[in-house]
Amino acid sequence: MSDLHLSLIGFGLLVIVGVVAYNWIQEQKFRKIAQQRFQAPREDVLMANADNQTRGPATIARETLDDVRIEPRLSAAQPVAEPVVAEHAIEAPPVPPRVSTASPHKSGNELPAPIDAAIDYVVRLDFAEAVQAEAVRVALGEVSFGKPVIWRALNATGQWEDLRSARDRLEFSTLIGALQLADRAGAVASEDLNRFIQHVQQVAEMLMAVAQLPERQAALDNAAKLDDFCADVDILVGVNVVALEQDTFNGTKIRALAEAGGFKLASDGTFQYLDDRGVALYSLSNQESAPFSSDEMKHLSTHGLTLLFDVPRIPNGLRAFDQMVLFARQLTDSLRGLMVDDNLRPLTDEGIAKIKQQLSLIYGKMDKNGITAGSSRAQRLFS
Repeated sequence: MSDLHLSLIGFGLLVIVGVVAYNWIQEQKFRKIAQQRFQAPREDVLMANADNQTRGPATIARETLDDVRIEPRLSAAQPVAEPVVAEHAIEAPPVPPRVSTASPHKSGNELPAPIDAAIDYVVRLDFAEAVQAEAVRVALGEVSFGKPVIWRALNATGQWEDLRSARDRLEFSTLIGALQLADRAGAVASEDLNRFIQHVQQVAEMLMAVAQLPERQAALDNAAKLDDFCADVDILVGVNVVALEQDTFNGTKIRALAEAGGFKLASDGTFQYLDDRGVALYSLSNQESAPFSSDEMKHLSTHGLTLLFDVPRIPNGLRAFDQMVLFARQLTDSLRGLMVDDNLRPLTDEGIAKIKQQLSLIYGKMDKNGITAGSSRAQRLFS
């Protein structure tokens, strides 16, 4: 055997030893990360402050307060299909990404805003080595799951960043994703949650990450309970000011009164009253089909106006409701109209007091269940 043959054999043996050593080092990295993450105590994905009563299937029972229009907006939760993905470790050679069903964050460790374990299905991916934002975005792609999804990534300085707007070459060690469990369109569909889980597993494989996925059925149960609860409190209150007999209200005067009252004309064709943070507390709309617009206000006339109050989205709701009613009275006096309910019955002080009483009950129920009206959690659920 020549020296050349011996040299080639020796080089080949060195390559094999190098590959084996590299694979062993990578496996040890994943074992270390997995052991650290899997030691975290399992936490329930259910709302932190929700009551423990068993709720029935979500319904759209239309409730009626005296002297007011009430419009629940959440649809009923649909029957869920059987699971089609497993929630166990993924076995994919040479170094498998591992999947835990434990909570994706340790007890006492805050999730990055606006991710909220009470209303989101939260997943966590820990990378064996730092990964650039561009590579993570490519792996995630542009996929829809029927509900809003949020991605936040942890940079080298320990700060959470919005992955979608992060600089391409910025490196991250951890990625947290959140699929919202419910909104005004209803609870997340079983098939959409399945697709989200499968997608996260695929991304973990592509980026060589340890993935933590909460239990699927617990998330579906939480989504149904959220939808059921929200349907009970998702109410829109309307107060109407109508012209007497054959009279009409002039658009120029409506605009002058609205702007004097602090309203701003919005792109949706309504006047909106905003608080100091820019949150719309209530709106003024035309009872007839024509929307309000800057160009047409001077030509517009209408037989009636409606002030609308979106109960679960408004902070300090009782005070905002009082302000809305006060403005409705001012409109009534200035336009020489009449304040009525949807059945054209005069809206009396007694009727308004009854509305406030029932609003107090709704707000108390929301507070008890950890979904304070006007909070970030409420804004997301009732969108």
